[in-house]
Amino acid sequence: MSTMTALSRAEFTLLGRNRVLLFNAIVMPLVLPIVLLIIGSRGDDGLTDAAVAAALEIFVLFLLVFMVYYNMLSVYATRRDELVLKRLRTGESSDLQILMGPAVPSFVLTIALGLIVGAVVLAFGGPVPTNVLLVAVALLGGAALFAALALITSAFTRNAEAAQITSLPVILLAMAGSSLLRDVLPDSFSRAIDLTPMAAVSDLLNLGWFGTTTPGDPSIGFAATFTEAGMPVVVMLAWIIGSILIARTHFRWEPRS
Repeated sequence: MSTMTALSRAEFTLLGRNRVLLFNAIVMPLVLPIVLLIIGSRGDDGLTDAAVAAALEIFVLFLLVFMVYYNMLSVYATRRDELVLKRLRTGESSDLQILMGPAVPSFVLTIALGLIVGAVVLAFGGPVPTNVLLVAVALLGGAALFAALALITSAFTRNAEAAQITSLPVILLAMAGSSLLRDVLPDSFSRAIDLTPMAAVSDLLNLGWFGTTTPGDPSIGFAATFTEAGMPVVVMLAWIIGSILIARTHFRWEPRS
């Protein structure tokens, strides 16, 4: 545990020194959602469920894609390029500890930023979450999912600069799972998009906050949300487990020769 703590503390220190990554990690996920909440609260009807849902979805999209996924992809690529990962493997740290070290700051910031946005929603008169547990599962499960996707992407990312290109497929996949796109697509396409990572996160978040996957519809109640959350949880777990299994065989610990 002391080794894991040391690795996590070092990653926090390095994150604090990198202003670009720090901006992506903290500012980007907060600014636009809070602006939307401020604008929505000044409407004639006050802060509607639709406005809160839009703000939360944008928050989660930026949080998981830019703060968790892209930051971790850059970290893994940079540490490998600088032979840090290779040197760590010669010490007492296990492979799991080496890979989890960069993930801890992302998970801690996910919790902190989630609490901030949740407090802002309530402060502006937004609805109280129906099932806080599902909200937590959406955020932490989503963070684990996109961290696992960062592991896979790092296998074919030579350095931090190349991450701008190699990250595009995952970013586009995440954007495809947004509710705005799913609502306008035919049912055949919509069912396929329901199996994407961000769609699972979005459904869990909406179920946890509004008691329904479609904000504006009547809430199904606290108990029923657990049953409705079954499919999104299965999709999320499938992506996490599948990504980890792929990463175990394809993750690179040192630069290509």
